[in-house]
Amino acid sequence: MKVSFVALNDENRIYFERVFPREIELESFRVAVGAIDEEGKVLGAVSYVLMNYEYSLDWLFVEPQVRLQGVGRMLVDQVCRIIMNTGDLFPLTAQFEFSNEDDELHTFFLSIRHFITSYSHERYYVTKDDIKQSQGLRKVIKTGVTTELFFDRPVEEQKKLLNMLMREQSYEVADYDRWKKSCVPELCKCIFAKNTLVDLIFVQRTADGNLELSYLYGKYPKGLMELISETLSNLELYFSDYRLTFDALSDEGIRLAENLFPKAKKAHVYEAEF
Repeated sequence: MKVSFVALNDENRIYFERVFPREIELESFRVAVGAIDEEGKVLGAVSYVLMNYEYSLDWLFVEPQVRLQGVGRMLVDQVCRIIMNTGDLFPLTAQFEFSNEDDELHTFFLSIRHFITSYSHERYYVTKDDIKQSQGLRKVIKTGVTTELFFDRPVEEQKKLLNMLMREQSYEVADYDRWKKSCVPELCKCIFAKNTLVDLIFVQRTADGNLELSYLYGKYPKGLMELISETLSNLELYFSDYRLTFDALSDEGIRLAENLFPKAKKAHVYEAEF
């Protein structure tokens, strides 16, 4: 099968909508490539972003009827060629899930010899039952603290707080404007005590348009429970059609997820690096 590649842009992406959903925005930091056959039939698409001094594959999709014919490998190889031509020395990584229901990407990346694949973390898909249960935390834990929207604070103060979190090596924001654009303002909240940050929660949009509970910071556990409860209440109110995920990057994150989201589907996340 002869395959050609097309750089996706705002004009031609409508032809690739089946393999590259409209929810994924084509920004200056995201490069997307589509694959077509000799008859012009769309076969698949891939996209990657440059974040925190590394390239990351954030989308890869091949039409089911042409899978196992090398299209996915060709798309990834095309990305590698593009990146090598930039002259940058940043690594290329891709995260993918492995579960009993779906191990296609796991098998795929293991088959690409120039990628090193290793276990990364656990991902939880939060259910409606989990959300309702977490909303009930507020009735059980009476905190007496006041929550506020993080983005209602002055921009310079936002950046100062982010720098503090980065010094603690718990959160990285390489490009503030780009990072802020992916956040959901109504679901990013904080608690202050005597002008000191004690609790913080961030929710961001994923590449496919869904939501990710991307960061929790808690010096005051009861306050953190208040933040989670209020955030999930707003999520159900304003974003009820969205799927919410939570990535547990440490043993503490796993314990938190298992207590907060006991009914969530769990998937193992692996990382492949070129």
